[in-house]
Amino acid sequence: MAQNQRGAGRKKAISKEMLQEIHSRHTAGETVTALAKAYGVSRQTMHHYLKVPKEGEKRIYRSLKQWQWLNRDFPGVEAGDYMLRMDYMNGTERCSRLLVNFRDRQVIVANETDIPFHRAFGIKLRPTWEDFESFLEERCMPKARDRLRLVLEDIGLDSYDPMAIIEKTQGRMAEDQQWLKLSYFAPGQ
Repeated sequence: MAQNQRGAGRKKAISKEMLQEIHSRHTAGETVTALAKAYGVSRQTMHHYLKVPKEGEKRIYRSLKQWQWLNRDFPGVEAGDYMLRMDYMNGTERCSRLLVNFRDRQVIVANETDIPFHRAFGIKLRPTWEDFESFLEERCMPKARDRLRLVLEDIGLDSYDPMAIIEKTQGRMAEDQQWLKLSYFAPGQ
């Protein structure tokens, strides 16, 4: 939306590069007020930008209310029972949303595409825990990979753990555009 003569209207969205620059400048000690002035936004907007995780950084929700709001598109589900949300992405398009309950070994999926190949579990609408474990292994390197120990050392892991690998790599693989955006619910930590 274009701005009018008074300068009113929606401002241009901030790019990933600008967001990284904002985080770097803030980490280096620049104040929120100075950053807001430099980017032509309010202090509240700058606080919002600083809350957006850096690329690859974990998104952690501590408030049940915020977690429930994030997962409002799972009607009838008690979001507080699920400590992990995975958005299965194809480039910039979200294809599937998953809620994961590690304690009770449950996973719920909601698909946003009609293309089974782009869905987390293909045509399966109610995946089992075993399906979820297989999905994790498919989104990272095979356990039998040649020189696995060296690859694990490169990404900073001591042992083969598909979930830990996905946390490090976002489930990105060289041969496709699919990846995982992870969000965690960690109340009181």
